[in-house]
Parts: sequence; C-alpha cells; structure tokens
Amino acid sequence: MITTAALSAPRPRALPAAALIGAALLLFVAAAATLTPLLLPMDPQRIVGDPVSGPTPRFWLGTNAQGHDLFSQMIYGAQTSLIVGFSAAALSVILSALAGVAAGSRGRGRGVALTVIDLFLAVPSMPLAVLLIATLGPGLWSLIGILALLSWAPFARIVRMQVTATWGRDYVEAARAQGASEARIIRSAIVPEIAPILFTKFLLTARWAILMEATLGLLGLADPSRVSWGLILHQALTYPLLFVTDAWAWWAGPPAIGIVATTLGLIAAGREIESRLNPSPR
Repeated sequence: MITTAALSAPRPRALPAAALIGAALLLFVAAAATLTPLLLPMDPQRIVGDPVSGPTPRFWLGTNAQGHDLFSQMIYGAQTSLIVGFSAAALSVILSALAGVAAGSRGRGRGVALTVIDLFLAVPSMPLAVLLIATLGPGLWSLIGILALLSWAPFARIVRMQVTATWGRDYVEAARAQGASEARIIRSAIVPEIAPILFTKFLLTARWAILMEATLGLLGLADPSRVSWGLILHQALTYPLLFVTDAWAWWAGPPAIGIVATTLGLIAAGREIESRLNPSPR
C-alpha cells in the first residue's frame, strides 16, 4: 500500500545533460588512458611512416614531422594528461587541507600558515612555473610537484574560512569544554565539514593542471621523452607548413579537442558534485 508520505517524498534529482556529457567525456578519456598498452597500435616514439602524411587506414590520424603515428600519440598523451592532472590535484588538496586547518585552528602554527598562504597567493603562477621548470627540468614528477605547489594556496584559504567558522559552533565549544583535544575536534568535526569542499576542488584543480601542462607543453617546456597533448600541439604549431596544408585538422585538431573535452568534463562533474553536496536555491 502506497502511503501519503511515500507520495510526498522528494524524488532524487536527475542528472542534467551537462553533467552526463561531462561524465561521458571523462570516462572516454580515462578508458583510453587506462587501456593505453592495449590500444596502442604502434610505438608513439618510433618512426613508422612518411613525415606529415594524412589519415589512412593504417594511420588513423596521420603522422607528424618525424613520422610518428599521431593516433598512438593521442592515446599516450591522454594518459600523460590524466597522470599530471590527478596527481597534481591530489597533492594540492593535501597541502590545502593541512595549511587551511593549521591557519584556521587555534594552535601555534596559525600565524606561520597564514603568512605562507598569503605569500603563495601573491606569486603569479605561470612565470613561476616557467622558472621552476627551467631550473628543475621538465620531468613528469617535477612538473606534478610544481603544479601542486602553485595551486594549493587559494583552496587553503577556503578551507581556513570553513575551519574558522566550524570552531565557533556550539557543539565544538561544548566538546572543548568537555576536554576534547584539538586533534580530536579536527578529526571528528572539521574534517567532515571540509571534505566536500576538497573533493570539488580536486576536480577543478585537475582541470587547471591539465590546462597548465598543455600550455607548458605548447611553449616547448614539456618533457620531450614523454608524449603529451601539449607536446603534440607544440610540434604541430612549429611546423612551418601547418596552415598551408590541411595538416592542422588532423595534427593540431585532435589534441586541442582532447584538452577541451577533458577540461569541460571536469568542470561539469565538479559543478554537479558541488551542487549536490552544497545545495542552495538559485
């Protein structure tokens, strides 16, 4: 028997089209990156054909100026972009949480944490990234560390605001009055409050890191030993006859589409998750 309460119960909100498209794009790119060893028809760094030849049944996206198969490079580039994006985002979220909690708590390290956050907020990201890569080299893991180092401060400030607000709530004051330690309050009251924020920011940071990796690769600052979408774009745009022929469509077009599709997917997924974790009237 169906009761009145059951009829009046709110139904789960359906996913909007943007979120579904974003999830589909992410799943497609993630599947291509995960199954890279199985999908690669050829070694992306090996000369397998004539330079700058168009798409054929053998070379689905043609070849670049070195005679490398561009389809294999696209799949391998997807793996590089996701590794950089998600790894940098994970490190950034960890730094944001630690610094934000330290800056918003009432311990001795509060002033130091605030100073460090303000210092990193004042530093422009792109010039510092170029300087650090020129100093440390364009390796994959050095790039991940640099991107994490440049992206944690804005989110740490958001975490600090949430932690500061949580410290003033009645149940936290009651827990302190009963002798609860600061570490226990952070673990039981503050971490659940900031977890949704950090998860949303993880996706947005991954989007930013993928764009930064592509931009640095486009500028020629990527690791030349590892194929990435940015490196493919750099090689295409430095080819003098790119726009004289139709090579721009099958050489520069696919990595640009891959970057845009991945970042749009992350934006759509992040916004949908944020709206479900923090519903607010619009």
